[in-house]
Amino acid sequence: MVLSLLSGLPPRPRGKRWLRSSWRRRLLERRQRNLLKSRRKRDLSDFAKKLHEGDLSGFAKSVRNERGSVESALVVIPLMTLFLISFQLVLSISSRNIEASYAQSAATHNSITGRFEQGDVIIDLNSPDAFNKLRAVVTTHNRALPNLVPHLGSQEHTVKVHGFSILENQGE
Repeated sequence: MVLSLLSGLPPRPRGKRWLRSSWRRRLLERRQRNLLKSRRKRDLSDFAKKLHEGDLSGFAKSVRNERGSVESALVVIPLMTLFLISFQLVLSISSRNIEASYAQSAATHNSITGRFEQGDVIIDLNSPDAFNKLRAVVTTHNRALPNLVPHLGSQEHTVKVHGFSILENQGE
């Protein structure tokens, strides 16, 4: 009580007064919620009546208004170009990684089986052991990349990767 007098704030309700004030607060909150709901329902019903009656003066004007369409187009074109260029880079990197794994797999398979494809290069390596010759196979894969951005380049873009493996049991 003394603190409320010194601070200038009204005293906090206790007992029956506290119960009455909390009940009043809850009642006021419910009343405000109900008023808001009824106002929303009334606004929606008025809008539906206007649509049904054909009074589209405000609605039609806002739909027909084309202000900002030129500015939107000026923003969309560079964004689309940026998206296509970045997607082209992602596609190029992932294609290179996939082709590199295929080339390495083919080189390993060819070195184990001893069957070589056209375009494979066999390299003789200097061996410290005089009885075993070290040889390696290099496999090359080429793949054309799709061009997502028109007029980006006149030439065809390709990915060229190599796979390398030591030949197994090929000593002579």
